[in-house]
Amino acid sequence: MKKQLMRQMWCEKPGQLELRYNPIFEVGDDDVLVKVAYTGICPWDVRAFSGKSSVAFPRVLGHETSGHVAAVGKNVTHVQVGQPVVADFIVKCGVCRACRRGRPNRCQNPTYQQFGGGYADYVRLPAKNIYPLKPETSLKAAAFMEPLACVWRGQRMLQLQPGDVALVVGVGPIGLMHAQVARRFGARVIASDVLPERLQKARELGADWVVNPQETDLKTFVQEITEGWGLDAAVVAVGSARLVEQTLTLLAPGGRLNIFAGVYPRDELRIDPNLIHYGEYVLTGSADSAPEDMQRALDLIEGGLVNTESLISHVLPLEELGRGFELVKHREGLKIMIEVA
Repeated sequence: MKKQLMRQMWCEKPGQLELRYNPIFEVGDDDVLVKVAYTGICPWDVRAFSGKSSVAFPRVLGHETSGHVAAVGKNVTHVQVGQPVVADFIVKCGVCRACRRGRPNRCQNPTYQQFGGGYADYVRLPAKNIYPLKPETSLKAAAFMEPLACVWRGQRMLQLQPGDVALVVGVGPIGLMHAQVARRFGARVIASDVLPERLQKARELGADWVVNPQETDLKTFVQEITEGWGLDAAVVAVGSARLVEQTLTLLAPGGRLNIFAGVYPRDELRIDPNLIHYGEYVLTGSADSAPEDMQRALDLIEGGLVNTESLISHVLPLEELGRGFELVKHREGLKIMIEVA
């Protein structure tokens, strides 16, 4: 009997995409097969596609995926065929030192879905990496679970308190989620970006202040609204060492700064250590997420506490993935979503 085929958008090598038709995955006893509905384009996908990340080729990219269960293995009980779900594409080993010390986001033996990424009709993952959705949950909104989980983890590390003033540097899709989560912790939020349309979206989503640093001196602005105190917390959601250095000088005593975005090409920070010493600053970073972060992110989406769907500016078919990569590369629009179903 001839096997059914699925579409997969393969990245043959940096800068080259090819649509292939391959047999649909067979399902193991502990696996779930998902019929993909939507997969968001992450800046990491664009970096990998551009050859700026150390990943193996050829591969199928895409890891911000929602869809419906198409088949389950015999040991799977928490989801059923036809149920809406969202997927976590990094399978943690659960036994390495990082996993056993509460940092599964830094798992030392992760399994990546190199040939089963989300830019395809179907994906297959272990059941533990599949999160069921409420029937009424928007599949477009739910596709943001993975990036929002990373944001949630980063915001938790800032230990925000009600009334704190927090700055988000760069309010693309990630920064806009940071601003919303910070407000959920009770902080008052400054959104900083050079693109007017992104500042407008930040205002619509509840930012208390919006600033274009090319038009307004950010340090003067912070001093004015905090009466000379400074920022209680800040997150740099743009990959720039210079922005990290500049933001550090805006902190209040005891201020916390999260370097959220990776910096490529690699660069070095030039920081006066006395700033950190006398200011009692906490300079930290966060990367990826843990399973509990995924569930928290999903709770925020399904509870209507963070608006993700309004961050989508373009919905493109699978065949236009290359165009989507170009839009993200040139910072056009906000979230680019690939509609697969």
